[in-house]
Amino acid sequence: MWSKIRMRVGRRIAARAVSSQRRRASPPPPCAPVAQRSTKEAGTMGLTDRQWFTLRRLHSLSGILPIGVFLANHFFINSFAVGGQEPFNEKVHFLRSLPYLVLIETFGIFVPIAFHALLGVLIYREARFNNRRLSYAHNYMFTLQRISGVVLVFFITYHVLFTRFAHWFGHDTSDMYTLLHEKFANPWLFAIYVVGVCAASFHLGNGLFGFSIHWGLATSRAGQRRVARLGMVVALVFALVGINALLGFGPLGGRLGPVRIFNLEEHAPPQAAVARHAESVPAPDAPAAATEDNR
Repeated sequence: MWSKIRMRVGRRIAARAVSSQRRRASPPPPCAPVAQRSTKEAGTMGLTDRQWFTLRRLHSLSGILPIGVFLANHFFINSFAVGGQEPFNEKVHFLRSLPYLVLIETFGIFVPIAFHALLGVLIYREARFNNRRLSYAHNYMFTLQRISGVVLVFFITYHVLFTRFAHWFGHDTSDMYTLLHEKFANPWLFAIYVVGVCAASFHLGNGLFGFSIHWGLATSRAGQRRVARLGMVVALVFALVGINALLGFGPLGGRLGPVRIFNLEEHAPPQAAVARHAESVPAPDAPAAATEDNR
């Protein structure tokens, strides 16, 4: 009898231990990163886990600061295109007149983007995708993040050559609005830019999640879900602002209906109506001329 009791108690203890181990080894939540590195991959990179972790943190940081800040400013400046040729060219000339422009572009834009892109390509090559083995939504987001990064490598390279160094190819860069308007008359090029804007917006929005994970800003499952939703909202807002700016240069010259938030001219009365109103107002009577008889 006592032996049977001991066997039952032992089975219950063993079952509880197995259940506890299963809970501890449960798969990550839907919004937890799933990229893994094998021993072979770590040897290929020649980096320790600590060095890899430091590089991943720097990679996520560079995607937010300064690249994310630059992208927000870039979309904002381009939004002046919905106001027409003069407002946009005025902002372009202002940016070109900034002091230390070469240093700002080199160390504030080009070097961070090159670092982020090269390390991103390395991560893309060495990462192991689990989206076929696990059915969590973030695995697909992780894959889309890497795909959008590869798309952006080619898109940004073309965009920089096409705009910043357009004078190398004989283009007149004194009127960037006209240059972009003529280029975007090609619907295929316009579509490529729409894809590039959407890829950049998604990459930044989804990158906020990785940034919050690597820097310990979102450690709980609820916090990670909130950050993931916030990232998608950021991606949507950036995409709408960027596409709206493109419409200012678009194939129809901005006549597709961009949101002219800051353009006050369309609220002003038409010039013809102002002229007709001026003609309809009678002129004031001329003062009577004084005569010699008027004493």
